[in-house]
Amino acid sequence: MKALRLPALALAAGLAAGCGSGDETDYYALIPVTGKVTLEGEPLAGAKVIFTPQGNVPDTPASDVTGKSGTYNVMYRGRAGVAKGKYSVLVSKTLGEAAEEVSADSSEGFSEERALAAMRKAAEQTAAFVKRGGKKTRPIVATETFDREVDGSAVVFDFDLKKP
Repeated sequence: MKALRLPALALAAGLAAGCGSGDETDYYALIPVTGKVTLEGEPLAGAKVIFTPQGNVPDTPASDVTGKSGTYNVMYRGRAGVAKGKYSVLVSKTLGEAAEEVSADSSEGFSEERALAAMRKAAEQTAAFVKRGGKKTRPIVATETFDREVDGSAVVFDFDLKKP
């Protein structure tokens, strides 16, 4: 019996050592980064916010899309925040007919009223397209890049875009 204990203990220790994700990024200390994006002072829903590290170690690129109130909470591999360091922050949103939506919140589920409103909007856009002689209008893209440094506890960065 004693002869079986040693191999069993060695096997158990080997299996225990192999547990875990094996991904070192799970252990990076991340600092929560949140904020609000506005377009000329008004909350901007659906804007992309992308944090690109500028030579940071560890390298933690993160992103999010703003909600109805223009707020964001950047995520790195499913975790909130980024590591300390310098970042180039790209904030971008396509404006105009091509980007307009009846409702930016899809969590509300199906609504016949919203579906009918979306169909009316599509019909109006099609009619406007025909009136212009089938000429497409170019969507307007509001994009700006900012340099920011994350160096402490939770950080709030607000960004105000200007129409091009």
